[in-house]
Amino acid sequence: MVKKENLTQKQSNVLKTVYEFIADNSYSPSVRNIAEILGFSSPKGVSDHLAVLEKKGYILKNSSARSIRLTEKSLWHLGVQNPSIKNNVDYLPLLGNIAAGKPIFAEENIQEYIPISSQITGNIKCQFLLTVRGDSMSGDNIIDGDMLIVKAQNTAENGEIVVALIEDDEAVVKRYYKREDEAVELRSSNPLYEPIVIKGSLWIQGKVIAVYRIIP
Repeated sequence: MVKKENLTQKQSNVLKTVYEFIADNSYSPSVRNIAEILGFSSPKGVSDHLAVLEKKGYILKNSSARSIRLTEKSLWHLGVQNPSIKNNVDYLPLLGNIAAGKPIFAEENIQEYIPISSQITGNIKCQFLLTVRGDSMSGDNIIDGDMLIVKAQNTAENGEIVVALIEDDEAVVKRYYKREDEAVELRSSNPLYEPIVIKGSLWIQGKVIAVYRIIP
């Protein structure tokens, strides 16, 4: 269960404004956007409220102008039981560590929810995001820091890019190939990396359907 903390009415209004702006525009508002919508005389007032919301775990942000992200905690506060929201935006869960035997969308796996345009997600159900670490798939233009949009499924066809769990619950992103000897090869698209050969259990978590890259 997500733990809630009390927010003032102004803090709630700022949070709601962020949510509605993202729903309508498919990107985060700037501090000035929020100030104009809520009638603040100065952007500093908005910045102060955002700092409190970040400290309490309702948003995540960095130094970029449009970097505000809503966490699962904020969606619960706003009464959004289903993270898929109105108009042209879907909220997809960004997963952290994935463990074999646990439901893919288990609460402990979800770090936050990221707004993604429905033009990218389409009508495909059961999607999630995973952050790329390393350069092993650079040949497919997948680089360190990218977020992959993944359709949750436990099967794959040869040549598809999948998210798979191997030993020690390590999640890897590779191209899937089933060999004639029934072993599976997980191949990188960067030639510097050798294929991973799996002869035992392999847990496929999903198929990569798109790359989502945030450009500063």
